[in-house]
Amino acid sequence: MLNTDKAWEKWGRNDPYFGVLADERFSAERINDNRELFFASGRDDVAGLLARYEHHFGPLPRSRALDHGCGTGRLTLPLAAQFGEVVALDVAPAMLAEAARNVAEAGAANIRLALADDGLSHAEGTFDFVNSHLVLQHVPVRRGLRIVDALINRVAPGGGFQISVSVRTDRGARRGLYWASANIPGVKIWQNVFAGRKWNAPAMQMNDYPLGKIVGRLAARGITQLLVSVAPQERFATCSITGRSPAE
Repeated sequence: MLNTDKAWEKWGRNDPYFGVLADERFSAERINDNRELFFASGRDDVAGLLARYEHHFGPLPRSRALDHGCGTGRLTLPLAAQFGEVVALDVAPAMLAEAARNVAEAGAANIRLALADDGLSHAEGTFDFVNSHLVLQHVPVRRGLRIVDALINRVAPGGGFQISVSVRTDRGARRGLYWASANIPGVKIWQNVFAGRKWNAPAMQMNDYPLGKIVGRLAARGITQLLVSVAPQERFATCSITGRSPAE
């Protein structure tokens, strides 16, 4: 079975920007020509996330933000321009090392990088905005739901959050091929060669999250007003769930 943490560390060592955003322009061979485009996409995404939140839920306090699954800092850096402090977590030391280089280059002194675990033990206290974007889709569902609980527990009263998960939309044979890629030695190598990528490129695990269970978890914490947006992809849909924690 695919170990998603080991795969993420491998992406961090060999092809970190493509691992964060799977676009050939951001592959290891091409990222030097497209770094500005990569980080501009992060600025656009953060601007959109915050604008959608405040349009639906009102003004958002801007003291502390948590960026879960920060990767190379694509969203961390623009969050740091909007919040007084940002704590950025990732499970892969190689990703954190690349993020540290980008943070230093940007001179962003209000960012603290730390290793992620399922309980978010390195994210102390609560946050005005908790963000986990294009991260949990790569985490097995049972484990991911525990992380969702930890993320919501970090939202300050009256604060907001954005959590994205994947919902699979492919069927039958395509799902069988995905299972084979993750579980049968050699299948992923064949897929990489066929796609023109390095033979040893790690898999990107995608999971089918039960939205009903996530909504139930949120409702149990008094979070009943949600904004859900869906971005269809080839084999799955990315569902972005945005909400506001009740004020004390």
